[in-house]
Amino acid sequence: MSLTANAVIFADAGRLEMRQVTLREPGPDEVVVATSYSSISSGTERLLFEGKLPGMPHLRYPLIPGYEAAGTVIAIGADVKNVAVGDSVFVGGSMCYSDVAAAFGGQSSCLIKRAEQVVPLKSIPLSQAPLLALAATALHGVLRLGDVAGQRVAVLGMGALGQLAAQFLRAGGAHTIIVDRSASRLDLSVGDEKIDVSERTLEEALPEPVDHVIEVTGKSEELARCARVMKMGGKIVLLSYYDPLTTPFVDLFVKEATLLVSREWAPPDLPAARDAADSGAVNLEPLARHIVPIASYDQAYKTAFQDPSILKVVLQWA
Repeated sequence: MSLTANAVIFADAGRLEMRQVTLREPGPDEVVVATSYSSISSGTERLLFEGKLPGMPHLRYPLIPGYEAAGTVIAIGADVKNVAVGDSVFVGGSMCYSDVAAAFGGQSSCLIKRAEQVVPLKSIPLSQAPLLALAATALHGVLRLGDVAGQRVAVLGMGALGQLAAQFLRAGGAHTIIVDRSASRLDLSVGDEKIDVSERTLEEALPEPVDHVIEVTGKSEELARCARVMKMGGKIVLLSYYDPLTTPFVDLFVKEATLLVSREWAPPDLPAARDAADSGAVNLEPLARHIVPIASYDQAYKTAFQDPSILKVVLQWA
């Protein structure tokens, strides 16, 4: 089988184009997926686009970005047992190209992936399914705290990742306090308490210390503030990317704070996030409303990277 696909390409730092690419031959344990929707990561993809992501062997231009895709299985290998042609699945990127690098290869009209690595969607709509990558990442960060039932946990930053972390905290029985300086983001978010830090400081808003904090703003200067509103021995989950990470030590020292770095989802997190969304424990729909046809991919990327009022941009391929 010789396959080609149309793919979004970062031709170089700061240069975006659409190009036809060639896919390698699929293996006997792999499936071929026709992409219906993908979403743009305003964090990882923007760092790649700007040439700021740390050097790795596969991060070379030109490259296909993205790791948030969903579509329909159109072919399966001879050894595939648990996925069938016609299944709707999530695909977390793909290294399936013979003539271009992938980092991480999800922004393409066709993808090849090992069958055990795709996630069947159950009842989740294809247009919402790309958000499973972000949901699984949020879940992974929440799980770093352990059992949160009955705990008071603050989430700083109500971007898409912060909103999903707050939903998983509530699903786990935590008293969830959501924090942002944007009223519109707070209105879209779900929490037991909402704090607008454009009107008062976090310390003023939280006279009673919280047990833990999930930090999602990506701003190093917030870490000391997290420690100041936290109980002795509390944990701070770093659910963002910090470059560089610098913070005064004294506030962390006084509270004997534990810093927990959370990078991305682990393999069990994706099906767990899928099940949470399928059951209604987590709602992806509010974050998947800004859908752009793939023909307007250039404008979609500008919106994703430059418009903070849009939390997530979803590309429609078919």
